[in-house]
Amino acid sequence: MSLHLDTGKILVIGSGGREHAIAHKVLQSDRVSTVFVAPGNPGIESSLSRAKMKYIEAADNEALLKFALSEQIELTIVGPESALSNGLVDLFLANNLLIVGPTKKAGQLETSKAFAKKIMIEANVPTAGYAEFFNPEVALQYIHSQDDIPMVVKCDGLAAGKGVIVCQNKIETGNAVNALMKNKLLGDNIDHIIIEEFLEGIEVSAFALCDGNTFSFLGTACDHKRLLDGDKGPNTGGMGVFSPASIWKSEDELWINENVFGPMVKAMKKKGMPFSGILFAGLMKTKLGWKVLEFNVRFGDPETQVLMPLIDEDLFPWFHASASGNIAELQTKLGRPSPKKSNLVGVHVVMAAYGYPGTKGIKVRSGDKIIINDDFKPSHLDYLYFAGVDRVENNLVTKGGRVLGVTSLEENFQSARKNAYDLISKIHFEGSQYRKDIASGQL
Repeated sequence: MSLHLDTGKILVIGSGGREHAIAHKVLQSDRVSTVFVAPGNPGIESSLSRAKMKYIEAADNEALLKFALSEQIELTIVGPESALSNGLVDLFLANNLLIVGPTKKAGQLETSKAFAKKIMIEANVPTAGYAEFFNPEVALQYIHSQDDIPMVVKCDGLAAGKGVIVCQNKIETGNAVNALMKNKLLGDNIDHIIIEEFLEGIEVSAFALCDGNTFSFLGTACDHKRLLDGDKGPNTGGMGVFSPASIWKSEDELWINENVFGPMVKAMKKKGMPFSGILFAGLMKTKLGWKVLEFNVRFGDPETQVLMPLIDEDLFPWFHASASGNIAELQTKLGRPSPKKSNLVGVHVVMAAYGYPGTKGIKVRSGDKIIINDDFKPSHLDYLYFAGVDRVENNLVTKGGRVLGVTSLEENFQSARKNAYDLISKIHFEGSQYRKDIASGQL
């Protein structure tokens, strides 16, 4: 039985732009008095007057629990997957605290590619064909038996975003298996992989808020993962995003509700591990229709930085309903299945530190002063979200990685892009890098 406190105090776990966007959104609620962000960053604190940074690391479960109990936190929202896989939700639930996020077992939808595949097959969710391996020699024999076609090799566990290798032919696929399982390229813990059918098409991220029994559709976005214009260069955590996905139609929302989110929530409950929190489906529109590439069990970053501004109502009741198992009740009360969405579109552009993402031995720089021009004048439809920043004396400085991002909402992507890039041009730090083609080609 959860403690139904009515303190208006919210705790957001994490330190990046995603958490800045979540904190900003819930602070718009009349029911929220204060948002604590742990550990947060100085940029969030300087931007949001009712946001307080609590310097507790996202991995420090006991310290987070102690703080939530002592401060009488009404609701906790978890940002990073690492905190979920560390069992933070289980600990909070055991102490009768409301928290948005899945248990460690339910979180296997992200932490284990093989687990997610098995659930998808059981639930008849369309996905790529695959085979699972614990032995490199058996995997190599399987590859040899296949046609010489592209395949995808995926590590079963978490691999810091590096555990997916797209291979163009059998030789590359074999090399990937050897690198991961024999040469331990990503560490000694990689002893379980899947080899998947390669899918071609357009990728879309779709999000639902779940409570273990039902769900509510939150929206879609398209992320730009590569560092450089034209989708070139190394993979990153995301250099920009636009929302909603331009190829997404109203019938697609009906399809994903009936064929993905609904069946997955039902299947997880049947498994005895009800899924609560954010279910993030990575989709691909192929010649044969939509297929699920994978699931994440939390908000994406930077997708959150456009999803939050585009939700056109108080989101706190929906978060609360997710944590308390009352989404169906809220849907009935409001007379609709999901939060209201704005008629506008959003574009988010990320500014990263020099050297990001740190591939090929390049050192990612930090400590550079962030200068925002006096003519940086965002409208009520523009948002500046801070991520990798620190404070030195009275100045915000870079802390490496993705430093900050600007979101602009407009009636069309062309105008939103122009506004976002106009604002980005007024922010400077040594060695800054950002893509110039986010949402290009969108109308």
